[in-house]
Amino acid sequence: MVRKAFVDKDICIGCTVCSSLCPDVFTVKEDPHYQYGFKSFTNDSVDQQPIEKQVQEAIDTCPVQCISWREKKEVQESALVEP
Repeated sequence: MVRKAFVDKDICIGCTVCSSLCPDVFTVKEDPHYQYGFKSFTNDSVDQQPIEKQVQEAIDTCPVQCISWREKKEVQESALVEP
């Protein structure tokens, strides 16, 4: 199964570290569902396997550790239950 990066928006502080390290996968933008504004979003249409090292660097560098790997199916299911 293919794994994808997942951002826990309840923890994300919108610091832009991930989007600076791996802009093909991560975008930080305003999220009206959260009171504190900006959150990181993942571009799940991008094949993350060829840039796995960049994604892992973003995961390792996140100051609040809100990014993790999940199986693609889990990421899609999580998106369905987001507020």
